Amino acid sequence: MTGVSWFTLLMRPFKLLLVLILAVPLPAGAQIRAGLPALPVLPGSAVASAAAVTTPSPALGLAASLPPATPAALTPTPSIPAAAHERLDLPERLTSLFRKLDAQYALPEGSPTAQVRARVRSQLLAAARDYAEPEPELLETVAREADGALAKIQDRLDQGDIDPSSKIRLSASDPELPSSSRRMRIGVYPVAADPFQWGHLLIALRAVGELGVDKVVFVLAGDDPRKPAMTPVEHRHPMGQAVLELFAPFFEYSPIAVGTTLDGETNIFRLLALNPRQDLEAWYMVGDDHYRLVDKRGNPDTLPKLGRNDRRHREANPALHELKVAFIRRESPAEAVPTDLEVRFLANVGFEASSTQVRNGRWTLMPHAAFEHARRKGLYGLPPAPL
Repeated sequence: MTGVSWFTLLMRPFKLLLVLILAVPLPAGAQIRAGLPALPVLPGSAVASAAAVTTPSPALGLAASLPPATPAALTPTPSIPAAAHERLDLPERLTSLFRKLDAQYALPEGSPTAQVRARVRSQLLAAARDYAEPEPELLETVAREADGALAKIQDRLDQGDIDPSSKIRLSASDPELPSSSRRMRIGVYPVAADPFQWGHLLIALRAVGELGVDKVVFVLAGDDPRKPAMTPVEHRHPMGQAVLELFAPFFEYSPIAVGTTLDGETNIFRLLALNPRQDLEAWYMVGDDHYRLVDKRGNPDTLPKLGRNDRRHREANPALHELKVAFIRRESPAEAVPTDLEVRFLANVGFEASSTQVRNGRWTLMPHAAFEHARRKGLYGLPPAPL
């Protein structure tokens, strides 16, 4: 072949092979050692899978014994557990929700509804701070439910439908009251309050807005030897009063059951009898698991007992009192129960709640005022407050 030596022809395949080798990107460690720009450091788990690639190769004429560079992302750093992060963020998360609710439900500054809202929010923030395992979603639900109920109450106030400043006698030690100039509407809610849980309180707020009652009177049960596990009156009632004060003037406490084992269907008429000159419409509030003629033991349940006691009450008192019944939905019974009394149903609060759950350690269901009292008294297995 003219002009081209046999040596030149022989070297052409080797030159082509050398070009191809140089065209392949070098691994990160080799690039650095070769003075070339390094590839991006692989984060996290990708580093381990890339280790075989980033190890220098003897075929490239580099020392294979040199370890690959440690990515900065793998350098150990102090960390806060996820639960602790959530705990630190929860008050801020609640505060952000409060701002949104302020825009959605505008309450007049300084009004009773705005004051109750401020107290409820203070309870929620204290729970976020102090409870061992606060439930963010539950605290947020309480805030939304409370604001929605308070907005309806404010509508009632604006229209002049309710007057929470109205007074009735709540115990025999209260002074006599003059005849009422207007019909007063009250809710009467008998509970053990061992302890109060948010379901009790949100339902009662709803009752003010939906039933148009001036206030809800909570009749806390007395001691009952048939229920030895129930917290004694001396602790349970002061704890309950501390909670109810947060909702003044819409909630009231009555000690009328202290010293008795009487049921709610009896105590409501004892309360009415204390107010013989007051024109009263009284809504008896109870769960719809009592919306039936007989209880599980075969005894008359709420409606038959109320009907019987109402007839006796009317025989002994002036016809100034009207009884109605509000059932709180729990089991949603399908069949109507025959009764002469007016019956309404209140929707549940959207989450499962019971005092039994609180006593078993689900503290988020309990207002912080009850938590503080229980902790001071060593109730419900709560550890003592830190010094």
